[in-house]
Amino acid sequence: MSLHSLRRVSHHEWLVAAGLLLLCGLFASAVAGGMQGADAMPVQLSAPPGQDGNRASISADGRGIVVAGKPGEAVARMRFTLPQRSDRDEPWVVWVERKPVERIQLVRDGWRSEQRGFFKPHANAGPLPTGYLFQLPYGWEGDIELELHVNGAMPAVLRPRVVGNAEAWRVERLGVAISATIYASLFTLALLALALFSAARDSLFLTLFGCAALTLLTLAAVNGHLYQVQGLRWLALWGAQGLLALQFLLCASLPQLLMRYAGTRRAHPGVARGVDIACVAMALLAATCLLDLQPMLRWLQPLTMVARVACALACMGLVLDAARRRLPIAWPLAILALLTIVAGVARQLMLWGYLQDVPWVRSGDQVALAGAMAILAVGVINRISDYRDQRDRDQLARLDSERRMQREASRSDLNAALQVKLRSCAEGDIEWTAFHQLLEHLVPLVRAGRAIVLARGYHGQDVQVVVPAVRRGEGEALLGKRELSLKRHAANGIPLQQPLSVGDAGGLAMEALVPLPIRAPAWGMLLLERAGGEGFTTEELALAGEFVRLALVHVDQALTAIQLRRSAELDALTGTFNRRTIDQWVVRSFGEAERDGQPISVLFVDMDHFKAINDKYGHACGDHCLREVARALRNALGEGDLLGRYGGEEFIAVLPARGGAAARMVGELLRGDVERLMLEWEGQPLRLTVSVGVATRLRDERPPETIDRADKALYAAKRGGRNCVHVAPAVFS
Repeated sequence: MSLHSLRRVSHHEWLVAAGLLLLCGLFASAVAGGMQGADAMPVQLSAPPGQDGNRASISADGRGIVVAGKPGEAVARMRFTLPQRSDRDEPWVVWVERKPVERIQLVRDGWRSEQRGFFKPHANAGPLPTGYLFQLPYGWEGDIELELHVNGAMPAVLRPRVVGNAEAWRVERLGVAISATIYASLFTLALLALALFSAARDSLFLTLFGCAALTLLTLAAVNGHLYQVQGLRWLALWGAQGLLALQFLLCASLPQLLMRYAGTRRAHPGVARGVDIACVAMALLAATCLLDLQPMLRWLQPLTMVARVACALACMGLVLDAARRRLPIAWPLAILALLTIVAGVARQLMLWGYLQDVPWVRSGDQVALAGAMAILAVGVINRISDYRDQRDRDQLARLDSERRMQREASRSDLNAALQVKLRSCAEGDIEWTAFHQLLEHLVPLVRAGRAIVLARGYHGQDVQVVVPAVRRGEGEALLGKRELSLKRHAANGIPLQQPLSVGDAGGLAMEALVPLPIRAPAWGMLLLERAGGEGFTTEELALAGEFVRLALVHVDQALTAIQLRRSAELDALTGTFNRRTIDQWVVRSFGEAERDGQPISVLFVDMDHFKAINDKYGHACGDHCLREVARALRNALGEGDLLGRYGGEEFIAVLPARGGAAARMVGELLRGDVERLMLEWEGQPLRLTVSVGVATRLRDERPPETIDRADKALYAAKRGGRNCVHVAPAVFS
């Protein structure tokens, strides 16, 4: 990622973080406006004398009762003075902050308040109570002495305050506002994460949903509000151990979410394994809490503190590592995480009695945690941009794959078309046919308005193909003016494109020139023309070059195949069919003659005294004579006649649709043309003659039988003095 993009992402992160902090500041201002000083009566606390079983102690400032969290009841004595009734119309209440105790009650001679409990809902407490409210009798005034009875589920410090009823409810409303805001934020965050998981199908959003929901449950349980909900009161069956179980689960889930957000498993697999082991241990401790084993409570409480400290350190380390690797929203998240840890320490000090119980100390860690979760959610949701980028990359990859598939399909189509067309194409039409197929397949792919292939001297031919055919005249006129420059471009061998002015109005077009890689002195060029100023892409030029090479390869293969087929069918010395080929043609011609009811004749032609020529002048002279005789025989035969060298100095001719006298006339023509040959060898004249045997196919006669009769007729001509034609009778004696 470039430095500019890093700065842009950083600015974006801090802008989002500033917006969240502004919202938190507005909320803090609204809450601070309601935090007026509480008009409370001074209260003195002391331990009752003479009670050996009393398990309560008074805090150092004398304003709180310390509950050890052990089985049994703790009792403390409260002393305060109420003004005369005329001084105040509203009743007085004792307000004690809501902390996890099994039972709390006020007792005076002849009077007992209602019992309150952290895990026991009270109808008059409201859905989100902040403390325990005990309304004092209306007529009390002067010096009052009460006993505070507490059964502690967990260690805590209780600071009772005597305030007016209106002041007590003001404090309650303030606590309700703070708690409701925290719960609403976490609920909205969980709902948003669930919606994002449904849309993106990324398990990270499901992890965010689980962590937000678990945070909501845990904070509601820590505040005692979870047990006020009608459908969730059954969770109070686990009491303090259920509360510890939720804290263990939250400590296990937060590092997992941060590891998913920070990509720790890829960046630091060893660290991720260590965090996983610690999270599994916390989950096992949560399961142990749910067993509700009372003897384990004294050990689970300090382990909860250890888990919270370990979770805080792990989360801070993961966030700082994410910030170091410049992940989105990492630095703002690190600041909120640090504030959450500081606020959590302050709350714990308040629970131990070292700090005064005020709303921000009581709920500051929860507000900071909700803010940190919101910041983390922004960072996680930032993955949506990654999905968008990935989607764009996938779309580009898919389009590229589709183009490659289309390109490969077109290449396969061109390959198949060239194989089919060139296989049945005449030798002189191979180049033109190949280039025409090239343009037919290439033009739709590159969106060319006109395409021309020009080749000069290619396999001894000049080829010019224009697509579409209606623009052939225009293309030929253009090539006539530019042939010299095109030849120079072809010599460079480098594809190029250039603007081109077309039409009388001077319209603009782009022209691409792709040289044909053919061997000099031959040269060739592919011209592609597209209307407008849009040039051809590198991929399109590469595709054109690939199609050109494919067409040239098929042309060479087709010509090579023709040469191989010709060398396999023809006699290398005379250029006539060899014996194997002529035998095949004889069988085919006889079958056609029988099918069409036409005559067919076979002529055997043998050179006279050929052995004497070899003996006298040598085999080179004999080969020369064979070539000249074969040329004379080919020239004398008609277009549909077949000629082949049957062996040595013997030739065979097949005359479809001719028999009897017509075949004899052809035999005389062959004999006469050879006799009239004027040959010399090393200055000495050579006189050549041939003997000819003729046989016309009889009814139901097979090729070997006709050939055998022609051969016997040839030997009869030899016996008859040579240089003559002998026609085979139906039956030789």
